[in-house]
Amino acid sequence: MRDLVPPFVRPMMRLLGRDDRGAFGVLIGMLLGSGVLLGMAALTIDVGTLYQERAELQNGADSGSIAVAKSCVITSCTPGTAATYANLNAKDGVSAVTLVCGHDLKGGLPGCPGSSGAIYDCPSAPASGTNYVDVHTATLTTGGSSLLPPVFARALAGNAGYAGSTVLACARAMWGPALQTSNSLAMTLSLCAWTQATGGTPPTFGTDVRIFVRDAPNAPTCAGLSRPGEFGWLSDVGGCTAQVDLTNSGYITGSDPGKNISAECQAALTSYVANQTPIFIPIFDTTTGSGSGASYHLVGLAAFILTGYVNMNPLKDEIPAPFTKADCPNGKTTPSCIFGHFTQALVPMTTTVGGGTYFGATAIKLAG
Repeated sequence: MRDLVPPFVRPMMRLLGRDDRGAFGVLIGMLLGSGVLLGMAALTIDVGTLYQERAELQNGADSGSIAVAKSCVITSCTPGTAATYANLNAKDGVSAVTLVCGHDLKGGLPGCPGSSGAIYDCPSAPASGTNYVDVHTATLTTGGSSLLPPVFARALAGNAGYAGSTVLACARAMWGPALQTSNSLAMTLSLCAWTQATGGTPPTFGTDVRIFVRDAPNAPTCAGLSRPGEFGWLSDVGGCTAQVDLTNSGYITGSDPGKNISAECQAALTSYVANQTPIFIPIFDTTTGSGSGASYHLVGLAAFILTGYVNMNPLKDEIPAPFTKADCPNGKTTPSCIFGHFTQALVPMTTTVGGGTYFGATAIKLAG
């Protein structure tokens, strides 16, 4: 056979054997003709669309659950808020909220069904008595269909092929007593004073009261909690604030025995009265030591709207009606007083949600 090939043709055949130019084009043509590359492109684009939709739905569920939890804390639960935030997180501005459920001590939420255990579902319900809300979201396309259409796959398969996918997501927000804050007022009140001002458990929020900063001997039912040489002030970390962390059982914080408050603290108190924004005050149940060595056993954080004060030396008295100077007379055994009302407010930081007595300072966190 070799002898049948002319000698001048052999070099040309050897060149052609080493030249693979055009082979890739032939391969691409074969793959396109068989639909392999189109199928891979369809799979890549459609799966990417599914992941994007899933991320949008999850963001909507997250923000929706926090919004509903916030409404439960401040006033009463408004489940409809979830849809607003779910839509805001959807690229097309439309998302479906299929279920809002949970548990609220005020009774503002329907109970949740059992968890399916699927990755897109919320986990099983938390411990009995825990405040939480679950927000379930799903795809919603024009016309009301819950299927996310696979654009390229449908084009390849035709109407009789793959119809689409329903994308689901769920988020859970929990809320309860806040255990940490970096901007607590550098002042503490006794549990006795709290109970006296709010009526105990459940507390009454919103009633204007006068409170002795330091439990004086003549303060009704609260005598004996003060220590010698202390005035109810905590160690100031700047801006008239104290760092409070009750995540460790039996947390004790130090005392600042100086009765004359700093210029920075005076400015802070004046601002609180003017702005009527909630401030956070730690509540203690027992004390030890004396003077700068006095310590307070803190049991929670209260939210308080400050409307006035008396005997905040050297700060000029600010006394709101209907109170008068007579409500907090100056004297050796009578301490400074503050006026205002306890309220419910969110601690503006990522914090730990705790149990125990609720004093109005609330923490919210995503939990599933």
